[in-house]
This record gives sequence, C-alpha cells and structure tokens, in this order.
Amino acid sequence: MLYLAEVQKRPSGFGLGGGKTDLKLLASQRGENNWVAVPGEEVILADEAKEFSPGSLVLVDLNNSKQVQQIQDAARQLVKILQNFSRSQEKSKTQWEEIEQWKASLTFQAQELNRREMELQAKEEQLEELQAEIDRLEQQRQEISQAQEASQQLQEQIEKNREELETTRLELHRQQEEFDQNQGQLSQGAVLDEEQSQYIRDLLTWLNEAIAPTNLLGEKLSQSLEIVNSQQESLEQHGQRWKEQPTSYSNSSEQQEDIESLVSHVQNQWLEWRKDRESLAESISELRSQQTLLASKQEYSQVLNSQIEVQTQLYEQLSNLTTALEESDGISEKVDVEALEKISLNELEQLVQSLQQDLQRDMSFVKDQEEELALQRQEMDALQRRIDQATEYDRISLESELSDEQDCYRMLNESLVGSQRNLKERQEILSQHQEVLWRRLGSSSGQQQQNKIDLKPTLSQVDAQRQKLTENLQSLEAEIQQIQTDIAQKEEIINSQTQQQEAKKKEIEQLESSLREKQKANSQIGNEAIYQEVMLPMQDYLEQVKQQLEEVAGGVNQVQGIGTQVEQLQQVLQNIIGQPD
Repeated sequence: MLYLAEVQKRPSGFGLGGGKTDLKLLASQRGENNWVAVPGEEVILADEAKEFSPGSLVLVDLNNSKQVQQIQDAARQLVKILQNFSRSQEKSKTQWEEIEQWKASLTFQAQELNRREMELQAKEEQLEELQAEIDRLEQQRQEISQAQEASQQLQEQIEKNREELETTRLELHRQQEEFDQNQGQLSQGAVLDEEQSQYIRDLLTWLNEAIAPTNLLGEKLSQSLEIVNSQQESLEQHGQRWKEQPTSYSNSSEQQEDIESLVSHVQNQWLEWRKDRESLAESISELRSQQTLLASKQEYSQVLNSQIEVQTQLYEQLSNLTTALEESDGISEKVDVEALEKISLNELEQLVQSLQQDLQRDMSFVKDQEEELALQRQEMDALQRRIDQATEYDRISLESELSDEQDCYRMLNESLVGSQRNLKERQEILSQHQEVLWRRLGSSSGQQQQNKIDLKPTLSQVDAQRQKLTENLQSLEAEIQQIQTDIAQKEEIINSQTQQQEAKKKEIEQLESSLREKQKANSQIGNEAIYQEVMLPMQDYLEQVKQQLEEVAGGVNQVQGIGTQVEQLQQVLQNIIGQPD
C-alpha cells in the first residue's frame, strides 16, 4: 500500500553518521485520488530513507508487514496533485459560470415565451368574440331571409285572395241587384215559383261557399302579422344594442387605416427594440469578457505577489545560508571530539568511510535536485515566452499553467535549500571527523579537501528573477487599472441602455394595448355598418308588409260582413218561401 510519510532522523552519540532514519506515516492511498489520514502517530524504521533530509515528504510503498518496498520523493507528486486540484477548481468555476449564463438565457426565453403566449391568448379571445358575433349576424341574416320568403309567399297569397275577393265582390254586387229586383217583385205581391226559389237558394249557397275561405284567410293574416311583429321586435332589440355600443370614429374605413398604420408602427418599434436588445446583449457579453479578463489578471497579480514574496523569502534564506557558509566552525558543537579521541583507529576509519559514503550519496541527490530545478526553470521561461506571444484568451490558461509550474518550482527550490543545508552539515561533520583521524594518524590537517558550495550565482539569479517579477507586476497593475476604468464606463452605459430598454418596452406594450382597444372599437363599427346596411332596410320592408297585411285584413273583414248579410238574405228567403200561396 502506498503511504505519504515524513522523514525523521535520530542522531547517534557521535554525530549524524550512525543515526537511525524513521518514517512517520501521514496518509494512505485508497484510490487514484483518494487519500485517508493515518490515525494517531505511526512511525516505522526505514534505513532506505536515510538519503532524504529530515522533514522531507516521501511516498513509500509498504507491504502487509510494513516493510519498505519502494520509496521516492513526494514533492513532484504533491505538486501534480495540487495542480490537478487547482485545474479542477478552475474548470468547476467555469462550468458554474456557464450554467448561470444558461439559466439567465433560459429565464429570458421563458419570459419572452410567456409574453408571446399571453398575446396569442388575447388575439384568440378577440377572434372568438368576432366569430361569435359573425355567427349571431349569420343567424339573424338567415332569420331575415326566412322572413322575406314567408312575406313573399304571404304577399302572393294575399294577391290571390284579393283577386278572389274582387271576383266575389262583383258577383255579390250582381246578385245584390238581382235580389233587389226580386225583393221588389215580392213586395208587389208576386209569388216565387219553385224554380226561382231554387235558383235563389243555389245563389246564396254559392255566396256562402265563396265567403267561407275568408275565415281561413283571416287566420293566416293574423299569423302573418304576428310573425312580422316578432321580427320587428327582434330587429329593434338588435338595433338598440348596436346603438348603445360606443364608437370612436364615424367612419370605419378611416379607423381601419389608422389601425393598419398603428400595427405597422408597433411592429417597427418591436424590431428596433429587439435590435437594441441584441446590441445590449453583445455589450453585456463584452463586459463579462472584460470582467473575466480582469479576474484572471487580478488572480495573476496575486500569483505574482506570492511569487515575489517567495522569491524575497528565498533570497533572504540564500543570503542567510551564504553568510552561514562563510562563517567558520558553524556546527562544530554537534561532534563529540573527546569521544572520537577515545575510540580505536579502526572504528574511527570505518566511521569516516561511512560519513564519506553518506556525503557522496547526498551530493548526488543534491545534484539531481539542482538539475530538476534547472529544468523546471527552463519550462517556466518557455511558458513565459508563450504568454508574451499569446492572445488574451489563450493567456488566461497559460498563466494558470505558469502559476502551477511556479508552485512546483517553489517547492522544489525549498527542498533543494534544505538538502544543501544538510549537505553542508555533513561536510562539516566529515571534515571534523577527518581532522581527528588525521591528527591521530600524524597527518597534517591541511591535506583535507574542503568541498565548498558557492551560492552567490544562485543568489544573483534569484534577485534578478525577483526584479523581473516586480516589473511584470507593475505593468500588470497598470493594465488592471485601465480594465477597471473601462468596465466602470461600460457598466454605466449598460445600465442606461437597460433602463431605456425597459422604458421602451413599456411604451410599446401601451401601444399594443391601445391597438387592441381600437381593433375592438373598429369591430363594433363594422357591426353597426352591417346593421345600417342590412337590418334597417329589412325593418322598413317589414313595416311595408305589415301595412299591406293590415289593409288586406280590412278587406277580409268587409267580406266577412257581406257574409253576414248573405245569411240574413237566406233567412228572409226562407221566410218568403215558407208563406202559404
């Protein structure tokens, strides 16, 4: 199982050469990106880690018996983990911003759809009202048409009956004259014979049969008058309802032209509003891009500040280390010289050889770290050159990658400084052990080889890097200030445009409301025109039909009166015939 551990060393009584190396287990790996802290303080003995400096973090592979299978430096692995975590955070942040943009876009689209749906519902209701009104007018037109047909049939029947009545009236007049003659003869004492009596009876019977259909004709006339009166009442009710409806214009065509002009104006206003909205959306998109750019530059500014701070700390540490290296016998108190004088030469020689082997191993390790740090520096320089030549959008990702590489460089540099410090301590300890050995062997101490580390070039390089970072930071702060000024101006413009958009939208909605009112009023005017063109002439026609029917009814009443006289004549004739000869 793979563990993250901290290197701990226990010095022996004679110095570092005979010390023990332990590993303090900090966390264990449970998955590719899953680490669990080790409970308590679990420490194992691991001589395989003696080449690492105290306090270094290592990755160690242990078997079930907690024996070391493999060990390696954890610095680069930790840097990769931190880089992946940082990139995951940036990716999550970007995805969250995209989600927010999608939500805002969907909200706006939903509002627009709701507005369109309300408009369609209003138009559907208006169309339903117009359709219902058209259906009512169609029904009334059919009723009027039926009334016209009935009136036409009734007029024909009336004309036919009038002709029959005229014929009957003439015949009745002739019979009246004959009757008067016969009555004169009767008054002179003449006596009707059987033939004359039968002739008179037949004549009176014919008169009764001719007059009898007038009763049925009177009933039909009454029914026709009731139908005409009912149609007149219906027309008067509709006319009163149309008259009560308000109208805004005396001329429907003028209002229709005004409505068409207003419809065109509203459509043009909506087109202009949508163009302004698209322009506003582009401005908002540009503002968000500038805000994103500002955030990235501010983040990069923080990274530069952190790097300058790290470089300053590193410069101070190297300065202190250089000063410490120049001092003589800085760590002589760590070696017990009296104890070395008491042990045998053979043991002392073995101890010196062991220290030399440890020193060679540490020198090789430090050299590898220096080479790795130099490669890291080259990668940073290459990234910086790419950033200088990249576009604004590519620069954001490159700057994030540069920040990760700089974090890795800082950790490697700190590890190198610790390793160099430990190497110097080992050199001093080996030097003191060699001095004791040479002194006991009778050799001169001047024959010792001193391996010194010159940190001045590194110190100069760190100082130059710090100065370059400071210049970059100053230039970046100037860019940030300019971007902030541009963002403030653009926000002010966008706020003004947004308010204008809202005001214009309300104005257009008011125009649409006025348009709906005028369309409704125009439909009422159209209905009134239908009433003026169709119903009023029909009402006049029904009035004429009514007058004609009333005249015919008067003639029928006269005929019925003649029928009464005929009955009286029949009675007189019966009385005459019934007298004895």
